[in-house]
Amino acid sequence: MNRDQFFKKIDSFNDELINLRRHIHSHPELSGLENQTAILISGFLKNIGWNVRESIGRTGVIADYGPSEKGIIGLRVDMDALPIFEETKLSFSSTVDGVMHACGHDLHIIIGLGVAKIVKDLKLNFGTRIIFQPAEEIASGARWMINDGATNGLTHILGVHVYPDLSVGKIGIKEGSLTAAAGELNVEIKGKSGHGARPHEGVDAIWVASKVISGIQESITRKLDPLDPVVITFGKINGGNAFNVLAEKVNLIGTVRCTNLKLFKNIGNWLNENITSLANSCGADAKVIFREITPPVNNNSEINRVLRDSGIKVLGQENVIELQKPSLGAEDFAEFLNEIPGSMFRLGVSRPNGCAPLHSSKFDPDERAIAVGIKVITESIVKLNNEINNAAYK
Repeated sequence: MNRDQFFKKIDSFNDELINLRRHIHSHPELSGLENQTAILISGFLKNIGWNVRESIGRTGVIADYGPSEKGIIGLRVDMDALPIFEETKLSFSSTVDGVMHACGHDLHIIIGLGVAKIVKDLKLNFGTRIIFQPAEEIASGARWMINDGATNGLTHILGVHVYPDLSVGKIGIKEGSLTAAAGELNVEIKGKSGHGARPHEGVDAIWVASKVISGIQESITRKLDPLDPVVITFGKINGGNAFNVLAEKVNLIGTVRCTNLKLFKNIGNWLNENITSLANSCGADAKVIFREITPPVNNNSEINRVLRDSGIKVLGQENVIELQKPSLGAEDFAEFLNEIPGSMFRLGVSRPNGCAPLHSSKFDPDERAIAVGIKVITESIVKLNNEINNAAYK
């Protein structure tokens, strides 16, 4: 099957895939609870002849096709939705109150199923594995699946994520870090309770917490290299028992993001030292707990080249955009890249009048991006297959 033929075949089942995407969009499931989504995916893949394994990484699905003796090229797509009330007013809006596919994972699923429909007719020399991953939004599903053997036998892996900043029909390629490393920061400030009218007799933990929140931002700008950006955001504060009593204890919970992996590995110690110092300077104590959630997505340059060349063949040079800046969002596709070489690209989903951002209650991507994603990924799988096969005979 030549390129024109498989493009026409993709276009021929596009309406079927869009209808399936709308069904999945209407029935979103939260992280780790993607049971009905997994059943739908498994049934679809079995019906077209793929070897399917279920309950990999709890609710994940793995599908294999083709000879695996020489290696397997992987594609990872995620399945989970977000705890968001949908406000798009689409005819296929979420039927589950407070749950929405607001990050495009419904499109990712359908792109994976579309690739499955076309790859089985290509007679490749290598195997293809599509990994339908749960729980990306809580940065857990990738590790669950890896622990259950999802990467066994893989030689390369591809990833895709919708991108509202690019118009439909365009893709984005980023050398090096595509996304940031992410961590969770928990801080407990311990002061000394007392009467609200006599603050000098105690240590107001709320006041100390405010000093920590502002002080750590100042420390970032003065003590860390500004060419390696670090973002610290506290999203939750809890403390105090009464309006007229100095708070003895305040708990802060936040997130930490940076793209430099070496810096990220040391950031926990840096935070402990600086937050403790800030609290001590106010007469309080601090307990700092930092937890690494996921490393940065660091794209492999050779796989990037394959994605770039494939994008140019499918879409034209002008529609393959070289992204200059990484995102400080996190993506646990990075866990797969710790195991095997791979790369993730951005898929444009914006209409001429724009697109609401990811995680918005009004996120409504252009469904024409589905066919674009299938074509670019399929072309990339074919190119990888041919390059590896040719290298074996040199």
